[in-house]
Amino acid sequence: MKILLVSWSILPYKGGSSIIVENLARNFGKDELYVFGSRRMQMEDLPARPQNGPEFQYFLSEMSLNGRGQRFFEWFGKARFSGLVKTLTKIIREKKIDYVIGVYPNAPYCRAACLAAKKEGVRFSSYFHNTYVENVAIKNPDAPKIQEEIFKASEYVFVMSKGMEKFYEEKYGLGKFVPLVHTFNEYPDQSIKTGIPGAGKKQYKLVAIGNFNESNLDATRRLVNAIKDNDKYSLSLFTHVPPLLLRNRGVDTNAIIYEGYINPDDVHKRLQEYDIFVLTHGFAGGYGEVEYKTIFPTRTIPFLLAGKPIFAHSPSFSFLNDFLKENGCAEIVETQSEADIIQGLDKIADDEAYQNQLISAGEKTAELFYGPKVVEFLKETLQLSKV
Repeated sequence: MKILLVSWSILPYKGGSSIIVENLARNFGKDELYVFGSRRMQMEDLPARPQNGPEFQYFLSEMSLNGRGQRFFEWFGKARFSGLVKTLTKIIREKKIDYVIGVYPNAPYCRAACLAAKKEGVRFSSYFHNTYVENVAIKNPDAPKIQEEIFKASEYVFVMSKGMEKFYEEKYGLGKFVPLVHTFNEYPDQSIKTGIPGAGKKQYKLVAIGNFNESNLDATRRLVNAIKDNDKYSLSLFTHVPPLLLRNRGVDTNAIIYEGYINPDDVHKRLQEYDIFVLTHGFAGGYGEVEYKTIFPTRTIPFLLAGKPIFAHSPSFSFLNDFLKENGCAEIVETQSEADIIQGLDKIADDEAYQNQLISAGEKTAELFYGPKVVEFLKETLQLSKV
């Protein structure tokens, strides 16, 4: 079987979906998978990829001003949609594709994959990294019709977590929702781990990774405000979001250490410089409640692997919290209290036994995301459904 994986977001685009697709693809051989995604007119250097790995093809569907302001050029992507479908149809024929998987969060690319598969009579499934219709940030009046079309055509609708599966099953009553989790492909170098932070230090170095957008802004701002006058804690951010934009989003950049974008291949090594890893997950904001309930941040995995305690500031209704509690791999503060945030951080910092407990649980939990096992499950699932 040869699969065509269609995702608007692939490297060198920065962001969670690109990393998810890249990590998944690296578990396939050249004859098993072909990856198709978007590019802008000015594209950054491509990542190094194994020669015996899948081919990647890019389609010009984006315009921007140095990577910003894409919303002002939405007309360009719409104008390219019919060409996108034709290109995918041609690939299915020429590459002898047996199966197509369309990835959301980009509805046009996912729908184009669906239409091309239908036109060529090959099997199709979708892979939803986030909710679509339920996201209040989606303003497209055709969204319900598009999602219904994709769901109906899909043998399976793969989702990012058991929480998302549960939500979709309860709402839509379909038996085709299947968790396909984020992946990592190699266990990082154990020899460079710097060990537990220990108790009684004058200062503990915290680090957070992400886009720091509506998915976690309120929680991030609250964390920054909680620690900015507390000498016991400092916070560094690994992010491609410029400091000016962070300030515009309400983050006090004078109270953080800005590290900029860190190459995913370097993250594990850089994380060893810190004492506590921070997950901030939105309580409310520009997304709908369902989004805050179902989002599962990609940065969770490198944190679980890196051998340090994890602190999560996340709402009680989120499936992320259900996961962290089930696996006992993080100290969680579910209230919107700055005092509770400090108390939670102190609980980690002041107790070496608790640090060891969290680290051990995190490393065990990381095994759930090991790429070869996840892809083996995917292959088995698609083969079992074959008519």
